[in-house]
Amino acid sequence: MSIRALVVTACCVALLPLGAAAQGVGGGVKGGVTLADVPNSLDAFDEPGVSTSLRVGFAAGGFLSIRFGGGFSIQPEVLFTQKGVKLEVSDGGLSGDVKYQADYLDVPVLARVTFGKGVRGYLFAGPSFDIKLNAKMKIGILGESEEEDISDDVEDFEFAVVFGGGVELGPLLLEARWSEGLSNINVDPDEPELKTRTILFLVGIRF
Repeated sequence: MSIRALVVTACCVALLPLGAAAQGVGGGVKGGVTLADVPNSLDAFDEPGVSTSLRVGFAAGGFLSIRFGGGFSIQPEVLFTQKGVKLEVSDGGLSGDVKYQADYLDVPVLARVTFGKGVRGYLFAGPSFDIKLNAKMKIGILGESEEEDISDDVEDFEFAVVFGGGVELGPLLLEARWSEGLSNINVDPDEPELKTRTILFLVGIRF
């Protein structure tokens, strides 16, 4: 069985007892912008004149809301999320950039608390089980560009923690979240550990 299938199966089994106690079940879709980083990526480059900047991407997917009393709910999600980082090289007359870009299928399972009336606010937090879909490196130096598939150099699975909040305007959701990778995505044990960090600004519709 693939890692992807194992994660989905484990989440379904874990949520079965909660479904029996739920007071209501809903769902929806959401999407938006990602600002991605690999905070310690400079550790892998022993070169002067290298700096980093965020990779701007997008995320989109759906969620299920299992509602209990007191504004509490459990919210499993499946999101296609773009992650990575951009490294900029400026050393004397040499300049260019190296872009690490990876796409993931994120499966967060969030505990959410909703409060207020009319325009309602909510906070959430929980683990995320992230499955790598692809990974590549784009190198652009001196007007020349090259792209390399580095999927074999990046771990297939990442464990992360997610937290954030938002507001509900009727069925419309506006939210911001922080996803912090806790596991090393670098396959090579002799290389520095690399972990992802992603900020997401999402707009959703609740059904």
